[in-house]
Amino acid sequence: MPPGRDASRLVGTQFIGVFSLPYQDTVTYLPLFAAALLSICALAWWRERRLRNQARLLGEILDLADALERELLECRARLGEISAMTTRPQVSEDLSAHAPLPTEPGIQAGLRDLLGHRLWLEAHAARASRSELTAARDALAATRKRLAMQRVRLADARADLTPADRPVQVRSAAR
Repeated sequence: MPPGRDASRLVGTQFIGVFSLPYQDTVTYLPLFAAALLSICALAWWRERRLRNQARLLGEILDLADALERELLECRARLGEISAMTTRPQVSEDLSAHAPLPTEPGIQAGLRDLLGHRLWLEAHAARASRSELTAARDALAATRKRLAMQRVRLADARADLTPADRPVQVRSAAR
């Protein structure tokens, strides 16, 4: 062997089958395999959690939409009852202490808007981001809150009209 040459290199080049490269040991591959498996499991858990949260959010949106639709239909029925109770053209003028009551075109517009939300959900729910779904849920909740105030006004208007429009019952003195 010439001077300056490393004996281990010479042996390593002569006996290739005995020589081992780095990361060929099972002991070395086992932690890498475990880390890769752990990463895959963490990614699957995160994805499942995200999908579960999205499904929960969609459920909340659909529940709010159903409740809003019921409330709009109830509001329309009560508005019909009020207009049937009186022959006056506008109930809101008689009730100066209250804000204007909802009108039939306003309720129809609310129902159309609700249908638009449902159609958007049907078309985009699978690809919608969490922020879009949260915004839709918050918009429906805010609409329900405003409608609740209108329903209270309708109930007050009905209560104000009921005593004035009821016939007075007179008891007969014949006993």
